[in-house]
Amino acid sequence: MTGDIDPTPSPEQLRDALADYIRGRGTFTTERVEAAFLTVPRHLFLPGEELQDAYAPKVIKTKYGQDGTAISSASNPNLVAAMLEQLDLQPGQHVLEIGAGTGINAALMAELTGPDGQVVTIDIDDDIVEAARRGLRASGYQQVEVICGDGADGHPAGAPYDRIIVTAGAWDLPPAWWQQLATDGRMVVPLVLHPSGLTRSLALDLQQPDLMTSNSALVCGFVNMRGSTAHDGHTLRLADDVTFSIDRASSSGTDLSRTLTYPAHQEWTGIEIRDEQPVEHLDLWLVTTGSRFGRLSAGPDARDRGIATPALRWAGASFYDDSSIAYLALRPFEDGSRGTGRHELGVIAHGPTCTELAEHLAGLLHTWDKTRPAQPRITAHPAGTAELPPGYVIDRPGTRLTVAW
Repeated sequence: MTGDIDPTPSPEQLRDALADYIRGRGTFTTERVEAAFLTVPRHLFLPGEELQDAYAPKVIKTKYGQDGTAISSASNPNLVAAMLEQLDLQPGQHVLEIGAGTGINAALMAELTGPDGQVVTIDIDDDIVEAARRGLRASGYQQVEVICGDGADGHPAGAPYDRIIVTAGAWDLPPAWWQQLATDGRMVVPLVLHPSGLTRSLALDLQQPDLMTSNSALVCGFVNMRGSTAHDGHTLRLADDVTFSIDRASSSGTDLSRTLTYPAHQEWTGIEIRDEQPVEHLDLWLVTTGSRFGRLSAGPDARDRGIATPALRWAGASFYDDSSIAYLALRPFEDGSRGTGRHELGVIAHGPTCTELAEHLAGLLHTWDKTRPAQPRITAHPAGTAELPPGYVIDRPGTRLTVAW
């Protein structure tokens, strides 16, 4: 009599499957990062999760605040891989991670830096730090130094660092990060570029003591940093299952509470958007036009009832004025011969000035369509820098940024 075959995949099989998924997305660009993913045992860092969940391509939330929002998580493995490719970590290098989380990313970086490298990771909560240490010990990466502290201060005792990577949404680039980055070093940071929460993972190269530049920007979302540089956004509830995130400073005098009670006004542009096209930075381009920008979030119930249907591709990118909102939308082309995966870009607006606002946004979309810039050119300078290169300026307490196309 033959025994039953156990259908449960092993951690090694799940690890291989996860690497296959990331490879299939085209995220791996180096064999070294792929090899690290094929080596690190993720499940040992997530002891409370089902084995298959530990290797699933999804975010796993690991700690919640008193209000029920997540304050720590294991990031989506595909995004982790993309940011490690941005980091370009080499054997023997010294790296600082802001945001230890589960410790998985530190283990991956220990694989990449090798026996002659050094990985330091820091988190603000004792329990998160202890959990990361346990995972690192259990998986054989006890050489990683895990520090409890405010990530905005970095870890000066181990500086300078060839690489700094931030694994939480950062509102600013604090002076400590500038000071602790080695000459010719690189910093990869998910920087919140607009108060609505629009975030990009930037690979910033230190060109001079007072200049970092980035030509690599990835769309991402992260739990926000806590501590001395924490920044909370401003979100309005417009209807059941619908919220609007905006800049508190620019929203003075607005009353958007009844906006969605007005009939929808639609402006369809004839602009074709294909699934495979690199148009992910359209929302950031709209920010740099200087109009009042926000992000409209509509849950499944609101979408089903037709209350609001913003395009998911740009996370509800919208414009607003004192009384109205206009948001980006997509619809399939009516001409079926144009094939699947092709949509028409348009604007849907609500409010007493919806027509004017929709026309304004549609006009900008036509301007964007003429060149469709693929990647922003972003520079960072310490706060107080007077002479900046041309571009849209973002001022933060520790940094001045410019975004150009």
